[in-house]
Amino acid sequence: RPAAFLLPLLEKIDFESNKMQALIIAPTRELALQVGRELEKLAAFTSLRTTTIYGGTSYDGQIKALKRDKVQVVVGTPGRLLDLMDRGSLRLQDCHTLIIDEADEMLNMGFLDDVETIITALPEQKQIWMFSATMPESIKKLVKRNFVQPKFIKSAQEKLTNQNISQHYCMVERRDQVKALKRVMLAHSDDQAIVFCETREECKRVSDTMMDAGMSAMALHGDLSQSQREQAMDRFKARKIQLLVCTDVAARGIDVNDLAFVFNMGFPRQDESYVHRIGRTGRAGVKGTAITFVSSKDRYRIKFMERKIGQTLEPYDLPQINDIKVSKVQKDIEKLQGLKKAVCELGDDFDIDATYELFRQDLKDCSKEQILRLMFAHLYNKDFRLLQEALQIKKAKPVKAGRLRKDDRKRRTRRSAEVSSSTGRRGRGGASKKSSRRTRRSK
Repeated sequence: RPAAFLLPLLEKIDFESNKMQALIIAPTRELALQVGRELEKLAAFTSLRTTTIYGGTSYDGQIKALKRDKVQVVVGTPGRLLDLMDRGSLRLQDCHTLIIDEADEMLNMGFLDDVETIITALPEQKQIWMFSATMPESIKKLVKRNFVQPKFIKSAQEKLTNQNISQHYCMVERRDQVKALKRVMLAHSDDQAIVFCETREECKRVSDTMMDAGMSAMALHGDLSQSQREQAMDRFKARKIQLLVCTDVAARGIDVNDLAFVFNMGFPRQDESYVHRIGRTGRAGVKGTAITFVSSKDRYRIKFMERKIGQTLEPYDLPQINDIKVSKVQKDIEKLQGLKKAVCELGDDFDIDATYELFRQDLKDCSKEQILRLMFAHLYNKDFRLLQEALQIKKAKPVKAGRLRKDDRKRRTRRSAEVSSSTGRRGRGGASKKSSRRTRRSK
């Protein structure tokens, strides 16, 4: 995506000039860093000078980069850009091109006023390019105020999502969705995944629960400092973390290849976010899987989303607990193969600690079969019992057509009571008289 505006931008840059000629605004630090990295790659064989500035880090290094390097293109986040403009360190009088990336996300994060302030600091002769997944009314108003004879270009695609992504829904009630996530990841313990939540509180809860289950997980949300966020991303890219649990805003700019799974803890509030989320997997020709956990009360959104993306979401069957047990035992057997070979080949020459004699003496009266049973029970019985208890999921019960849910019945009853109450009040002048007349007639 960044190449769509970076390549034409490079054609406009005067590489001999020491003036700052273009500014790219991104809503988050991660996205700004991603755009900055892509710009450096695309301009590798040119003399382009560029820098990326964002909050959460020292001003000094960024101010020095602007002055010392005489950069021609700046990539940055709105808040830090305004700060440097106020300090006089960032001057836009020669900036002929402004690129606003992820404009709809700017709106969601409350940055549109900052963007307008930056626009007013640009020279009169300028070109503005704006990229947005959606076009809300607020962004349309920004265009009308700041663009001269704007041209709208809309990409038309039959299918909005990557065909390398296998898309599924898993019908499971909200209370059991983290258990369902555990099941999938225990069955695919060698794979990495990104898990999307709506709030930072949910991120923390899901991340903590997965860590309690023995998985390496980390939450990525707005409460983290820049250094913490970068550390989390570095560890995830180095495959030291299996699960990255994110909010939509925190995940902007994440660029990871070979990602096996993307999970949604329910459909996102904004439909467009679904496409952005699942696009983290299935990259560079590699197959990926997207699974959305859906409660029975939200089941109607499955068909709605299918119409939106022009693709069918297939039901996903959770791995059975017994299959997870088999997978764990098989992996442990594979890990033992090298040690097994060494013990068998070296026999009595195999180096072992002297305390082995205590072990051997205690088991000398047991048969081979009894020793195997003893060791298997010691290794697995407790873990498998806990696994059985932790992963029990009650099957979701889709609401039958024409039948009201309990909360719907309560709302309807409440409405009826309100109508009856208001009718009774009006009846002092009308309805009560009719009732009296009916009573007299019956007598």
